[in-house]
Amino acid sequence: MKRLPFFFPMRECPHRCIYCNQNTITGESGAIAPDDVRLSVNSVDGPREICFFGGSFTCFDPDLMTAFLDAAVSAGNGGRIRISTHPLCISDKVLDLLESYPVCALELGVTSLDDEVLATCNRGYTARQVLESLRLLMDRGFLPGAQLMTGLPGQSRESCINDLYRLAEIKGASDMMIRLYPCLVLEKTALAALWNSGQWEPPCINETARTAGEMIFLARRLGFTILRTGLHETPSLAEGVLAGPHHPAMGELAMIEALAAELSHVKPGGPWMLPKRHVSLVTGHGGRGLETLSRRLGVSPQSVSAMLHCWP
Repeated sequence: MKRLPFFFPMRECPHRCIYCNQNTITGESGAIAPDDVRLSVNSVDGPREICFFGGSFTCFDPDLMTAFLDAAVSAGNGGRIRISTHPLCISDKVLDLLESYPVCALELGVTSLDDEVLATCNRGYTARQVLESLRLLMDRGFLPGAQLMTGLPGQSRESCINDLYRLAEIKGASDMMIRLYPCLVLEKTALAALWNSGQWEPPCINETARTAGEMIFLARRLGFTILRTGLHETPSLAEGVLAGPHHPAMGELAMIEALAAELSHVKPGGPWMLPKRHVSLVTGHGGRGLETLSRRLGVSPQSVSAMLHCWP
């Protein structure tokens, strides 16, 4: 199914988070109108997934939301809609409106479930409010998603892991989607001022990849669906990052850590059989996977390599 993403950078956001500059992240700054969506949707044949990302779609005025939703379904052909939005902008009234359209998923910008971290980042809500919004989505039959971050001011590895356990408690045996994003220091943000003044230092790439890898490993075992790890690389993002764990292949680095965690957990002494498509995760990036498994198991990279076998 063809995916058509539309970004609303910081549009209608109820708070300005200290790390946020979505214009830099997405490379988009112009205002999107419903007619832009309609033209794009009608230029593509067959089913498509229309994605309203960034900003806070459900914080829009109901008439504006309706205009965008009508544009999204104007071509028919079995299209569906995915929405990311702010946890404070979920209500029965909003969901009553969305139920009239083929909304397949609602992702919330959770960020963290640590109240101190949320306050430091100026998110404007508490963990309790996030969990209430997610419960409401599930009660109303919507597939929920949680967009989490790592490396935030005041955030620890333990805090990140605890977020997953708290989300698992409310989802039970149901599905919930997860996206993991690293916190980067972007120009023109309050976080940039903290970093420039020496009051805060972001984690390094290796630390971030390890934390994200542990989260992926745990999330899979808890029954979450992992949609993405790492930010989509754009020229504006590359130019606008001042500091932090910026790497164009952060998702792969995290997947390497997650695979190493899985192999060492399932069969600590090896040998391991891997599908051929996963071998690059172990041998790529300068043999990072071999080094990671070597570190976890306390043996040499050469010994790890000898215990790996693959099938087509």
